[in-house]
Amino acid sequence: MIEPVRLNELDEKVFKKIVGRNKPNFRAFRDVILKILDDVKKNGDKALIKYTRIYDGVKISPEKLKVSEAEVLEAYRKTPKNLVKTIEKASKNLREIHEKQLPKDRVLKNSGGVYVKQVFKPIRSVGLYVPCGKASYPSTVLMLAIPAKIAGVKRIVACTPPTPTGKVNPAILVALDMVGVDEVYRVGGVQAIGALAYGTQTIPKVDKIVGPGNIYVTAAKMAVYGEVGIDFPAGPSEIMVFADETANPTLVFLDLVSQAEHDSFSVPILITTSEKVALKVKEKILEFLSRRSEKKTVKEALRRNCAILLVDDEEEAAEFINTFAPEHLEVLAKNPEKIVSLVYNAGLISVGKYTPVAAIDYAVGVSHVLPTGGTASFHSGLTVYDFLKPIHIQQLTKNGLKKAKKIVEVFAMVEGLGWHAESVRRRFAGRVKK
Repeated sequence: MIEPVRLNELDEKVFKKIVGRNKPNFRAFRDVILKILDDVKKNGDKALIKYTRIYDGVKISPEKLKVSEAEVLEAYRKTPKNLVKTIEKASKNLREIHEKQLPKDRVLKNSGGVYVKQVFKPIRSVGLYVPCGKASYPSTVLMLAIPAKIAGVKRIVACTPPTPTGKVNPAILVALDMVGVDEVYRVGGVQAIGALAYGTQTIPKVDKIVGPGNIYVTAAKMAVYGEVGIDFPAGPSEIMVFADETANPTLVFLDLVSQAEHDSFSVPILITTSEKVALKVKEKILEFLSRRSEKKTVKEALRRNCAILLVDDEEEAAEFINTFAPEHLEVLAKNPEKIVSLVYNAGLISVGKYTPVAAIDYAVGVSHVLPTGGTASFHSGLTVYDFLKPIHIQQLTKNGLKKAKKIVEVFAMVEGLGWHAESVRRRFAGRVKK
């Protein structure tokens, strides 16, 4: 819907279609996914080898599932030096930001003699899923591994699909090695999720799985949730740009197209108070679509999912933004503070013409693994907190328990749990027999 339209004039069906975007029907894949997961759970490495041959076209033996140190050294030789240096620089930025996210242990007290110490413990083991298909994503390695490493996760392993030659993409291997991932396995798809969730003869199970993937990988992560923890379902990339009359239409266009570049299901939306900006952006998109040289996937994303919405003011814009809950929200406005203060649901907000989402994707220092499909209404982007668990250590003084005694007794009687009350009462009934 590249033709600008007023938000308050949208047909209800069209409104629901925009807000609903490309939410996948995971139920359609359920039977296939559960069959593969069950096979991996029962047959371990044998199942991994079978599905790697079927889906990746690669024959592999159990001994070759794990990437060797020699392959890591070879990857450094094959990866351009400029890319190696870029990985180093991006890693530094990510570390600096995520180190500052680390929470501190603290003591919580009240006047009633209650003493609670809150400590943060890292998850013991984490599995990273690193996609690699038509393109490789060494940047995703950094966004996943560095928060986990800084959180103090003791064992970090990675699964990534093999290339047609049976190798692991060199740039991905370099990134995994540089951030200190302990083990790397050349296995992808649903079978990789099964291996991380249940363990096989070669791949020990983990406590949590993080990382984006295609619809099958995402559905598999959802299916194993409970057996292990997961981050969140990651779908197609989304960008919503809020622009007022001061915004540069060319910059708006560039940022919409840059996110449409991810794949044909990406969702680029402009919401603006300026009809002039809306029309200029429309012209630039139509001109882009007319060029034969541009990628088909980008054009498909623009034709299928682009929307240009006109609103009267920031309040109307914010109401829609909060309903949509975009992965990325970019604010190009004279007074960005107003719209930012009104937004509650967004995976990440970038403000100003010098903060394009493309910079956040690679170089700024926050993770680009963000909630999509409206899940930004209840989930944040990946941080060190995703790899930490707060544990409370409680201690009451005798006087503190005495003050709590009546509360325990009343609730216990109402809820039919008499021994709860007795376990407190006996402590004040003289000496307790051992």
